[in-house]
Amino acid sequence: MNLSAVLLAVMVGSTPADTADYSRYVVIVTVSDHRPGTGFDAPAGLIERARAQLNRTLHDRDRTVGDFLAVHDRPARRLGRMTLEHRRGDVRFTSDGTTEADFEFPLTGAVMEQLLPVPGPKRLLGRVACPCCGREWPDEQPVPNGLELVPLELTEVANFTGVLVDVRGLDYQAALFPRIIIPSGDEVYGPAFADKDTVITRGIVGYYKDRNEALQDGRTGSNPLIIRALAVEGPNRCDVKVTDRDAALVHGSQRNLDHLTRCRVGLLVD
Repeated sequence: MNLSAVLLAVMVGSTPADTADYSRYVVIVTVSDHRPGTGFDAPAGLIERARAQLNRTLHDRDRTVGDFLAVHDRPARRLGRMTLEHRRGDVRFTSDGTTEADFEFPLTGAVMEQLLPVPGPKRLLGRVACPCCGREWPDEQPVPNGLELVPLELTEVANFTGVLVDVRGLDYQAALFPRIIIPSGDEVYGPAFADKDTVITRGIVGYYKDRNEALQDGRTGSNPLIIRALAVEGPNRCDVKVTDRDAALVHGSQRNLDHLTRCRVGLLVD
């Protein structure tokens, strides 16, 4: 997909398309009216349409939000009882006299909290060290229970301010919880590395059309580590595969791991 990788449109009959805008983490319900002077207060059925679009929104590599909620009863019940906050967005006047208004439903905050996946295993990639003495940990040596290894602070790792992965041209589809992985499937970045509260408030990644947009947003800082993706993975094509070497750079310093924790990660998309 091209722009629809970030803006997923689903047509419902002849009504305007309701969408999930992953770059802004909102569901958008578009209402049209042929009557002049329409005030566009929230019409009947607005919340139901928002919930329907939320269910169609891509959750992760395998599931939509609806799929996720179907097997997670507690968050499904909480979302069902929740009053979905919304605000009126753009209003457009078309040549045939129709007026269209967008109503935006934020996905961050209370909604995102109910959609958090269970994190998978967290393992540092590349060279690691003992947290006590700082010496490199041998690959063949088992790690004792309770001991968490640290990066071997690679000298070639610069003072990057975040991570920016270029997935343009790979038919990438945006989702709420994408992961960055290596060819073996091990996670470089995803729910296992991201701070839960930060994910709830701002989403796990930022989506950008080009580097300038990313730099202006500030999420990945002024000097991000820029990586070219090898491919995208999964039925929903939202997991991003990178090389083992690039993964080692991402995990090559405690500073970089702190960036992952704070969700200072962006994806360049078509």
